[in-house]
Amino acid sequence: MIKVFLIDDSIEFIDSAKRFLEVEGLEVIGYSYSGKEGIERVESLKPDLVFVDIVMPEINGFDVVRAIKCMKEIPKIVILTLYDNPEYRKVGEELEVDGFISKSEFATSIKPLIEALFSKEVLRRERVKNILIVDDSKTFRKMVISVLSKLGDIQFEEAESGLYALETLALKAIDLIILDLNMPDMHGLDVLRFLRSSEIYRDLPIVVLTTRGDEAMRKKALEEGANIYLTKPFNPSELIENVKRLLESKGGGSSG
Repeated sequence: MIKVFLIDDSIEFIDSAKRFLEVEGLEVIGYSYSGKEGIERVESLKPDLVFVDIVMPEINGFDVVRAIKCMKEIPKIVILTLYDNPEYRKVGEELEVDGFISKSEFATSIKPLIEALFSKEVLRRERVKNILIVDDSKTFRKMVISVLSKLGDIQFEEAESGLYALETLALKAIDLIILDLNMPDMHGLDVLRFLRSSEIYRDLPIVVLTTRGDEAMRKKALEEGANIYLTKPFNPSELIENVKRLLESKGGGSSG
């Protein structure tokens, strides 16, 4: 897996960038809000790729790049900026950086940039898939995990509520969600609405798994963005088949 380090004095941007990078299958091994600390941590952590903001207190991004270029093991370096102007690009070219991204285009630029910087062989080394099970019943969560463990190289995260699920998503790269509807703090439909309104999670595969078997609720959940709607008690083979298909297709259209 490609290891990434971020250097930027904006907490908000780093939080957002981490999520976009993890969605693309990259591992964010660290970040720093200052250039000086960033230089030290890059030298110790030895990432494959470093993103460096230009405008930072104490030391600017170009000086950070110069320091990294003097290291024994030099990672690929991409410049980040709010202002994409010719002067910045000229300095970046002189320093022989590997890329230049405007922050406003970060989300759409990441995938083509990574494909351009790294070989197909490296990109094929996919990380283990993470599935988030959201249900207020611990027993049921364990049951689902036991069934889906048959898929092989899968890791699982658990959330007993909708709010905790959203917190987990902010911290972990999740590839698919198994979502209950009737939960104490936040209804599953509200979780669906929130995720589908977000650019980051708009295409995240979601399987609703609920006791609600009525057609009206099924229709509503699919309209709100569920990819699959299954009812409890569930058919293990059916769940495995649907989850496997969604993981392979990275989330297709809604179906039942």
